[in-house]
This record gives sequence, C-alpha cells and structure tokens, in this order.
Amino acid sequence: MILRRVLLLALLALAGCGGADAQQPARVPKVAILAPGGPGPVCESGIQGSVVGCFVDELRKLGYVDGRNISIEYRFANGVAQRLPALASELVKLQPDVIYTHTVGGAEVAASATATIPIVVGPAGEGALTRLAGDLARPRSNVTGTTLHHIELEEKCLQLLKELAPRSSRVAVLLNPDNPGWREYPQILVPAASRLGLTLVRIEARSGSDVPRAFAAMSAAGVDAVYAVDDSALAGDRKTRKQIAELAAKNRWPLVSSNANVASDGGLVSIGTDIPALGRRAAFYVHRILNGAKVSDLPVERPTTYKLTVNRKTAAMLDVQIPQSLLLRADEVIH
Repeated sequence: MILRRVLLLALLALAGCGGADAQQPARVPKVAILAPGGPGPVCESGIQGSVVGCFVDELRKLGYVDGRNISIEYRFANGVAQRLPALASELVKLQPDVIYTHTVGGAEVAASATATIPIVVGPAGEGALTRLAGDLARPRSNVTGTTLHHIELEEKCLQLLKELAPRSSRVAVLLNPDNPGWREYPQILVPAASRLGLTLVRIEARSGSDVPRAFAAMSAAGVDAVYAVDDSALAGDRKTRKQIAELAAKNRWPLVSSNANVASDGGLVSIGTDIPALGRRAAFYVHRILNGAKVSDLPVERPTTYKLTVNRKTAAMLDVQIPQSLLLRADEVIH
C-alpha cells in the first residue's frame, strides 16, 4: 500500500512538471526599429509609403504580426539627429533579436550602441555601410543591409542638368550638415562637375524650416540651378521636397535630385532609387536573421534599378526643351 502511494505521488509530480512545461509560452522574437524621422505614411501592400511603413508591411507579408508572433519596439527621432544615441541605447537595453534602421545617421548610431545585436540597415550610403560592415560581400561586423545609390547616380544628375539647362554654371548643392553621409559633399562631386563646366556651391539646411534661409543664401551666391541631395529631412520629406521645388520654380532655377520623387513634386528631373522598396528588402534580411542566418551570410546589396522622372510642366515653365531621347528613357513623365 505504501509503495503504491509512493508511485502514485511520483507520477502526479511528473505530470505536474509536464503541465508546467506545457504552460510556458514560446519566446516571441523582438525587432527594434530606430527611425531617424517620424512614423510617416502607412505602407499598405503594393503601395508606396514611408520606408519604415513598408518595412513593417513586408514583415506582415512574411507572416509576422506584432503582438502575436513578433514584438516590435519603435523609437522615432522625428528628424532630430541629436536624439538618436539615446533612442538607440534604449533599444539595446531591451535586448532585441535584431535592430532595423535607415540613413547613415541611424546606421552609425546603432553600430555605436551595440557590436553584438544584428543590425539591418535599409538603406544608407554605400560609403557608410562599407565602413560599418567591413566587407560588403561578407560583412565582418554585426551590420548589413542595402545601400542607397552610387556616386555615379549623383554625377548622372549633374549630367542631366547640364544636358537640359546648358547655360547653368553655378549649382547649389542643398544638403543637411547633420547627416554624416554628406560630409564630403559637394567636394566629392567636383571632378564630375569640372568636366561639365559646373561650379558647385555648398548650401546647408537641417529641415524645412531652414529652406527659406538656404534659398536666400543661394541667391546671395549667384547660383542658377539646384541639386538637392537625397537627405531624409530634405528631399526625402515630401512637405519639404515640395517646398524646395516651389522655391526653385519661383527663382526659375532648374532643380534636379537623386531622390526619385523630386520631379514628381515639381522639380525638373530626378533619378533615384525606390526607397520604400529598399525598406521591404530590409524586412527580408530581418526574416533571415530571425530564422538563424548570420550577418556574415547576408551581403550588403546595392540597388539595381532606378527611376527616371521628367517633369514637362516644369520644363515648359523654365523654357527648357526636353530631348525626345530623354522622354523615351524616362520611367515617368509629368505633364
């Protein structure tokens, strides 16, 4: 009788242990998002939106639902670069499985905050990712992702400007001095500009509120055209992008940009990458890491397709003749 009771108690204890194990919830992966800008527009499947919105939308398409089988932690700097280090530190303390960010500023701050948590960047400048990853083909650090574009694309913008407005000679290069991706600009473009007979003038603006002052500086410098770099706070922000286009049109200056949307919003011509698409690609990288891939197994990718947009309405206002050959090459023509 005593032996039977002992066996019964042992079986009950084993059953209780098994029940406790069964009740332990499966660990939910945690993804941290460090966004230099604000939330931006939601990106529904197949529709353009913010880079972060399209990143999250692509995660959803890959089967990840926040609060169900994944936990997403957001931190938005809302265009204030000085906030990024503190936000990155907050996210690292949460010990996420992977951090997603974009822009050179986001990439550098995230990499400074942790050398162990995988970081997926999508996109950022090629120079910054080369430095942070160590090797684009086989990253030697905890950083991988997608680059924004090549310097050849920016040189192409200047070439298109000279082709369409051959009398242009002094070009304002509008950039954000707080973005480390533009540290070497416009100096890095001087060789190409010299071949085209162009003089580049550095003009700084940190946000839309600085743009009127920046255009006043352009007037004082005697520029006759504007090249807006693809900075997330300037050409990358639609409200600011339209503000830049309106002021360029008011001064009758041709506006070109490596941001693919500038011509759509009033500039003369733009050629650039599909930024939301790169956010979607970054989601696939995160998916791979959550399924066991190492950062070293994920080469940094360069964009392979670009969008060329020509605005005929702006060209007519500026009395610019657009060659038929360029219209045929354009992916989009604004009438």
